[in-house]
Order: sequence, then structure tokens, then C-alpha cells
Amino acid sequence: MLFGASAGVSLALIYFIDPASFWIALPLTIILLLVAERNHNLTMIHIRESKLLELSQRFKLAMDSSNIGLWELNGDDACYLDGRAAGLHGYPTTENEFSLSRWLEAVVPEDRIKITDFLTHCTQGEETHSEVYRVQLRSGELRYLRAAGSNYSTADGARHTSGIIWDVTSDMQVAETLKNSVYSSHVKNAELELALQELSSREHDLMELSRRLDFALQSYNCGIWEANLSTDHSYWDRRMHQLYGLDYTTGYTDRATWLNCLHPDDREKASADADRCAANNEPFSSIQRVLLQDEEVRYVRSVGSIHIDRDGLRKVIGIAFDITADVRLADELKAAKEEAEARNAELIEAKSHIEHNALHDPLTGLPNRRKLDLELDYLTSSPVAAGRARFAILHLDLDRFKQINDTLGHAAGDATLARAAELLRLNVGDAGVIARIGGDEFVILISQVTDKYIVTSIASNIIAAFQHPFDFQGFTCRCGVSIGIAFGDAQDNDARKILINADLALYRAKAMGRNRYEFFTQNLQAEIVNHKRTADEILAGLEKGEFETWYQPQLCARTGEIAGMEALVRWRHPTRGLLTPDKFLGIAEELDVVQALDRLTLQSALQDRRLWSLKGLEIPRVSVNVSIRRLHDAQLLESLHQLYIMPGEVVFELVESIFLDDSDEQVVQNLDQVKELGIDIEIDDFGTGHTSLISLLRLKPKRLKIDRQLVMPILGSPQERALVRSIIDIARSLGVETVAEGVETMEHAAMLKDMGCDILQGYAFAAPLPAQEFSAYAMQQELRRVS
Repeated sequence: MLFGASAGVSLALIYFIDPASFWIALPLTIILLLVAERNHNLTMIHIRESKLLELSQRFKLAMDSSNIGLWELNGDDACYLDGRAAGLHGYPTTENEFSLSRWLEAVVPEDRIKITDFLTHCTQGEETHSEVYRVQLRSGELRYLRAAGSNYSTADGARHTSGIIWDVTSDMQVAETLKNSVYSSHVKNAELELALQELSSREHDLMELSRRLDFALQSYNCGIWEANLSTDHSYWDRRMHQLYGLDYTTGYTDRATWLNCLHPDDREKASADADRCAANNEPFSSIQRVLLQDEEVRYVRSVGSIHIDRDGLRKVIGIAFDITADVRLADELKAAKEEAEARNAELIEAKSHIEHNALHDPLTGLPNRRKLDLELDYLTSSPVAAGRARFAILHLDLDRFKQINDTLGHAAGDATLARAAELLRLNVGDAGVIARIGGDEFVILISQVTDKYIVTSIASNIIAAFQHPFDFQGFTCRCGVSIGIAFGDAQDNDARKILINADLALYRAKAMGRNRYEFFTQNLQAEIVNHKRTADEILAGLEKGEFETWYQPQLCARTGEIAGMEALVRWRHPTRGLLTPDKFLGIAEELDVVQALDRLTLQSALQDRRLWSLKGLEIPRVSVNVSIRRLHDAQLLESLHQLYIMPGEVVFELVESIFLDDSDEQVVQNLDQVKELGIDIEIDDFGTGHTSLISLLRLKPKRLKIDRQLVMPILGSPQERALVRSIIDIARSLGVETVAEGVETMEHAAMLKDMGCDILQGYAFAAPLPAQEFSAYAMQQELRRVS
């Protein structure tokens, strides 16, 4: 600028002195002015860049020293985490571009809904929000992170959502430590006060204890003695003198006086016991006979142990007491033993009778389970087993026995069992051993089977015999029998395993309709093995995350818009592919893991729904199936509170046949509290159970879901069409919505709409879809609606 001013003055002088030279110098001067201005601007830019660089370095140093990371949402399902933020989540610091799902994978499952809600709040305004959540690292470490962020606009008007993340694990631990310290302080103060109270009363307690001890020793006439091993002198109290028939004077005595009081035959042993105690530091224990003046013999037991006092003197301190009565009692017992041995023959006979009762059922007189086990062991382990051929086990269970026992009483049940035992004796005879192993179960062991026909003949005759009714106190009773049969080889098999096979065959006979017999086969064994394998794979699949949540849309019958979705569990089996619930749900119920599947499905559905909400896709509600065991769970409400469920967001589908007439107090209480949380109740498979209208009014569900077995035939069956129409009319009169599942064609949809059905679900619109495909389907439906 200074150069520019001086250049202007120079030009003015030139103009006045020589105007012609002025027009020659003017362009050169202008160029010089422009160069000066450019240099000045470059200098200012370098100064600003230096300041910005210094500020940037300070900011980076502050962020590095406090390990604060940056995050930013970059789209529907994309986000940016800088190196520090990625490292805090356990990811490589070089990995910065993430999806929301990948970010959430590092978050503890229980906190994922909380962090998605936090991100939703951040995208909705410029107010800053923050949230603490937990991250599970691969090393097993649990880390607490706090995230803060907001939505802001840049100079070009664009909106961005970003924030920071930092580690607050130590803060959480300090808070927990302070909490424990306050509690510990209160505890220690209470303990100190208690200790002072205890000290104030200890002296009194010691005096009381001494008095009680003296009273106890006096009541049992125990004497206290103390022998000084260095001087061979002893101190005896007054009761010691009395026990040994001596007069009490100073209380001191010596070894010779003690030995003179004993029976001559006992003196040598007593002296040896005392010497051994002193030499080996062993406890002293001795029984001596004391000769009193009237020639009476008294038995005295003395016990003591080595003690070293403060001066280092070795002493034996002990007590002595009169055991004369015990010795006399021992003599009496010896005499009684001799008398008992004289009656040994009677005892042997009684033992035989007892053993028979122990091995036989008192009601039927048949061998019991213990006797059967002995027979089975003998069958396959005795030397004669080598000479036997095949054997057969028939496992029998009475049909309708429980009804007889429950309706006519235990006396009728006992009569039924006694009759069953008699029928078995008549039809088995000497061919095998019959045993009652418990309840209404019997087993027949045929130890030698040369022809399968013999076994089938016995089984057929037994079934035919049980078909005849019998009379009990004027009542006609009928009781059938189901039989499972298994064969074994006495040389190669454990007979108890064959009993298990017979039990499996019995299970098959009952499943096939009862009042029949079935043989154990390798196919049956394979079914059992496959059943167990599937059970093991279900447990492993839960641990490995093989179960997925799929969704089927539910559409409004009037507008065609998506009114909700049903969440359905699917098993991504590693070798068998995708499995529907009918392939594994029955076994899962036996394993008692249906509750875990229900909980997993609900958590996944809530997480997916909220992720879709971040993308702008709003699904009004999600319906999930809930098992009867989940309704019996006393912790159900606590687990639901942890999911932050919004009112109207979730619908529980309950199967009609298992809950409407259930009067279990826990189920009723859980249903009431579930409604209070804003969770709607929907009756699934309606029309296939036996629900009464009174039960329906008592439950007050939000919707009835008409079973597909009634919906699918309505196009060609007037009967099903009228039934579906009646269900819709009843629901409408009660103020309850209706959902039709199994809508296979658009003709079904049109007819159900005309009937007044509210919501439609079925393959006419979409099959169950995985989360990503359902999201795409729902987006397409939304675009069609808008356009």
C-alpha cells in the first residue's frame, strides 16, 4: 500500500513536468501496483493458513489426549466414524465408512434400541442429545461410551447430523465405587457400634460362661486335674478327690498317690499311658478301676492334653468322670447280643419275608421294578446267558385308567390294577415274568423266544382280554391296553436298553391310537436319534444366532395401505437351509426354549422397525406370536420394560386354544399389565378353538385373526363363507377388528372387503420376507401410494 501511494505521487509530478512521459510510465506503474497488491494478499492468506493449522493441531491434540471420536450420519443407512470412534467400538481405526447395522453390532443387544432412539432424536432438531451405552469388545471387556450429537445446517443450507463419542467406563466405575464406599461406611459405623456394645458386655458373658461351666461339671460330677510334667506333682480339685475316694486337703497330689487308688491290674497300663502322653505330646485317655474303701469298684475315665503355659512349662490338663453306669450298660448289651444270636433262625425267616415284600408289589402280588431289574441283569450277565436265544420285553400301559381312577375313586383304580394283573397271569402263564413297575405300567419279560409269532400271539390275546368290560360296585368299567415290544439277544445286549426300546415302541402305539401293539424298529430309533439331534442343533443355533426374523405385511382392506406386519421366526440351518416353525417348534417347546425364540423375534422386530424409521419408512405396528409359557413367566413385564416399547407399536398374537379359558393367575396378571404397557392383544387362529363369547368379552382383544383354514375355501364354499361373515359381524358388534390370514388371491381380498373385514394378510400381497426384502417391498408400496 505504501508503494502504491508513492507511485501515485511520482506519476503526478511526471504529469506536470512532462505529460508525454506520463502516458509512457502509466502502464508500468499499474503493473507494479497489481504485483504489490497480490503479494500483500498472499501474505495474509499464509498468516490465516498458519493460524488454521495451529488451531487444527490444537484440536487434534485435545481430541487425541481425551480419546474423543467423531461420528456423522451420511445417508439412510450410512455413517462415518473417525479412527478414534472406530477404535472405541473395537473396530480397526482405519475403517471409517460404516452402515448403521454394522455400528450397532458392537453395541450390547439390550442397548441397541436405546442408541437407535438417540440417533432418531439427533436427526430431528438442532438441540444436542446424549446417551450412555455399552460396547462388548472381542476380548470380553465391557466398555461404557457416551455419545452426543445434533442436527445442524451448513452455509449452503444442507442438513447434517454429527457428534462426538468418548469413553466413560472409568466414570461409571468410580460412581459404582463411591456408591459402595458410602454403603461400606454405613456398614462399618454400624459394626463399630455393635463391637462397642459387645465389648461392654463381654466381661459379664465371661463370668456367666464360667459359672455355667462349673455348674455343668458339677452336674456330671466331673473333676478337673492338672499334672506338672517337670515336678511330677498334680493339682486335683475337690471332685477329683471324691472320684478317687480321697479326702480333700491342699488340692495337690503326686503320681504315687494316684496309682495307689487304682486296681492293681490297671496300674501298669495307666502309668504307661501317662508316660506315652508326656513323651509323644499325645492326648491322654485312660479308663481305670478305682478301689474304694468299702471294696466297691468304680470305673473312671480320664482325658487330657498337653498344654504349654506362658513360662514354657509343659502340663497335662484334663478332666475325669465316673463311667461305672456306662460299663454296666455295656455288660447288659453284651448279654442282649448273645440272646439275639440265639434268635438268629427267627430273624432269617423274617428276612426272607421282608425280601419277598421288597421285590413284589403289595397290591397285585406281581414282581416290582426292583425285581425286574434283577431279572434283566441275570438274563444278560449270568453264565447261562450263553445258552439262551433271543428274548422279548413287552411294555404295557393301561388305556383310560386315569379316567376310571378320577371318576370312580382310588378303590376302583386298585380294582382295575388287580384285574389287569390277573388277566396278564392268565394270558402269559409260565412263558415269562410279569412285573408292575409303577402306576398303570406293566412289563412282561419272555426270556426265550424261538418264534416271533409267540410274542405277537400273547400281545393279541392280552389286548382282546382287556376289551371285555368288568363291573365295580354296579359301574361298568372299560380299560384297554397299549403294548410296545422289543427283542434282544442275551449274549450281546444290555437288557435294560431293550426295556428302553420297548418303552419307545409303547410311545408309538399310544401315538397311533392306543389299544394296539407296536414293535421297536430301527426306523423308530432313527426318528428318536433325529429328534435328539434336532434338539441339540436348536440349542446350538440359539448360541450361534441362526434364528432370523421374517415379516409378512398386513394391508388395510379398504385403502390397500400397509397397516402392520407379522414377525415370524425362521431357522437358517447350516445344512438343511431355511426352516419354517413347523420343522422345529414342537421340539423347541419340549426343550422349553420357545420363550427365548419369542423374545429374540420381538427384539429383532423392534430393532428393524426403528432402523427403518431412521430411513423414513414407518410401519404402524408389528405382531409377534407369544407362547403360553411366556405368559406364565413372572419376569415377562420386566423384560418388556427394557425394550422401551411405545404404545400401539407391538401386538401380541395369542393362540385361541391355549389362553382364553386359562384361569392361571400369573397369565391373567401378565395380560392385564401387558395391556397397560400399550401392547395390543390379538387372538390368532380364531375359529379353530372352543372360545366362548364370555371369555372373549373378559379378555377384550383388539383384533380377531380368522384362521386360514376358514378363509381359503370361501370362494367355493357357502358354508365357510357364511361362517367367516358371522365372525366378522360378531367382532364388529363387540368393537373388535378382524384380520384375515391366508388371503391367496385378489378374489379373496375383494370378497373379504365386501364382508367388512378390516385387515388382510396372505400370499396375494406378499409371502414372508427377510428384513431387507420386506423393507424394499414396503418402500415400493409407499411410492405407489404417494404417486
